[in-house]
Amino acid sequence: MDWSQWRSQHMLGADEIYLNTGSFGSLHRRTFDDYVEGLREFERNPTMHHPIFWDRADDARRRLGHFLGSPAEDLAFTSNVTVSMNMAILGLDWNEGDEILASDHEYTAIDNCIHHAEVRHKLVVRRAVLPTSPTSPQQIIDAFAAQITPRTRLLSVCHIFSGTGTIVPVTELAALAHEHGAMIAVDGAHAPGHIPLALAASGCDLYGGNCHKWLCSPKGVGFLYASPEAQERLHHIVVGHGYRKEGTTRAEDGRMLIGDRPYMWCLDQWGSRDLPSLVATATAVDVQEQIGQQAIAARGRELTTYLRQRLEATDWATCLTSAPGAEGLTNSLTAWMLRGIDVDDLRAQLHERFHITTPAGRRDDGQWMRVSTHYYNDTAEIDALLNALEQLRAEA
Repeated sequence: MDWSQWRSQHMLGADEIYLNTGSFGSLHRRTFDDYVEGLREFERNPTMHHPIFWDRADDARRRLGHFLGSPAEDLAFTSNVTVSMNMAILGLDWNEGDEILASDHEYTAIDNCIHHAEVRHKLVVRRAVLPTSPTSPQQIIDAFAAQITPRTRLLSVCHIFSGTGTIVPVTELAALAHEHGAMIAVDGAHAPGHIPLALAASGCDLYGGNCHKWLCSPKGVGFLYASPEAQERLHHIVVGHGYRKEGTTRAEDGRMLIGDRPYMWCLDQWGSRDLPSLVATATAVDVQEQIGQQAIAARGRELTTYLRQRLEATDWATCLTSAPGAEGLTNSLTAWMLRGIDVDDLRAQLHERFHITTPAGRRDDGQWMRVSTHYYNDTAEIDALLNALEQLRAEA
């Protein structure tokens, strides 16, 4: 595979070393061009083009569903995973004293949603205490198993932890939740386009994801997956044109409908949407399917391995992400603690002086840094990062 060819087809600046796909992916030129052309076409007559673009968005939903291993009827388009997880958690019925089981590593925005549900509905939130760098998936499963109770109604967990890059065994956690009569809602912010997914086969009841990160769609595109069984328990949290006063009906195959549309397709009717961005998400899927999901994941692991070898050969970097030998626990996102770098804003220094973009900052025990290695990165960029860090250490 000529990975440099793929890099040249993305919109990244030639002088930029972009190691932050974990926050925002870079558009492939085909995706960018299709998005811009969609905007041009839509704006020629926004009123008449509105229904046409919704039909195209539904076609994009089908392409995305195939990519995610989900029937399109089980997907709602959202703006991002925060919206998706709010729809999942706040869209369920709750009774006082019900329990949500989460880990102690959850992303702040989703943790805020859990806290809001806790206060509003008088719930109990329990925490599975996880090691920073687990050595086996079973450690994660055991931590949740130790905290689940007969009152647990929802297990809420990240699929890939933002702060460490650790991959969680969500299929096994789904089985654990179901054994105890609970549902599972997964924050999959970092998974689509990063690792292959098979949502329908995973056992997850609810799964929210971003498309603008590793899948490299236009910004502001996410999704919520809900299994047919979970849809029976999921309510609108924003009520608009997707709602019907007469309630739901059934298709011949038993699926819930609102009017003549699948139930999930009506949960995302929140008023005006950037429809060209949804349509162009199909192009982002096409690009990655042309490369291959397994090839993308393997390329990420290859670069991560190179980064580990370079940093672990030093005496001043400690990896917070599970070792590659811990099967299934790591791929293209790693986090590090760095010693001997004395700057107030490492993220700003890296970009202003070296044109390197990666999240970083001071913590009590040193400098934290997170590195994304996507298929459009290469070893020369990793070398440049190491050289920059060495120079900052020498200046300290």
